[in-house]
Amino acid sequence: MNGLPILDISGLCKSYGAVRAVDGVDLHVDRGEICGLIGPNGSGKSTFFDCVTGLARPSAGAVKLDGQDITGWSLNDIAREGRMLRSFQKTVVFSALDIEENLVIAGQMFTFPGILSTFGIGAAARNRVAALRDRARELIKIAGLWDVRFQPAGKLSGGQQKLIQFASMLMPEPKLILLDEPMAGINPKLIERVVESIRLANTSFGVSFLIIEHNIDVVTSLCQRVVVLDQGRKLAEGMPGEIVQNQAVREAYLGG
Repeated sequence: MNGLPILDISGLCKSYGAVRAVDGVDLHVDRGEICGLIGPNGSGKSTFFDCVTGLARPSAGAVKLDGQDITGWSLNDIAREGRMLRSFQKTVVFSALDIEENLVIAGQMFTFPGILSTFGIGAAARNRVAALRDRARELIKIAGLWDVRFQPAGKLSGGQQKLIQFASMLMPEPKLILLDEPMAGINPKLIERVVESIRLANTSFGVSFLIIEHNIDVVTSLCQRVVVLDQGRKLAEGMPGEIVQNQAVREAYLGG
């Protein structure tokens, strides 16, 4: 089982009437890999994510996670299981709560069967909360947010809120995270911090990543392999250096 890719997708299609938003895409992510997914706007990247993570049902094809066929599973079923999580372009945090509280709630949602079982009375409940807080503090450091950990999340910048969201996704110890444009709308200094947080999660916890990203500098520096979509189809696949020199990619994505 360990020799299999953590994510293995074959022949994935999604049609809306006569329009093929995703058209027969094969893609895999190896264990411990950071893989980039790029392409021009409208190339099918987000729809591809939707089909993989259960937000949309594929018209054809198969999705295997850790060797298990999860094609057609719902978003809630996939998320609740905790092995594969995804972000969305819109960042959502509990604005009135500080960073640690945001992460503890995220951990509780994935780890325990109900709020009362975690925050109820008794030594077992207190031990569960203590374990969540220990995990949260470790991830706050990885996200580079230790100095602002007591600030209400709603008072922090958009980039810092993205880091909170990222740290929250690590709480249930997923094997694979899909990130949808994690660098969008944040300043260059925080981009470096997000990149470093992804690297630390990858090297420290063995988390694999599939990342949609338009910042080519980030893609080439962070990703070990890159897949390019264009008009719903896979246009190219290879090492970052190969991709940026690929003439078909330059014409479709980089404007020649």
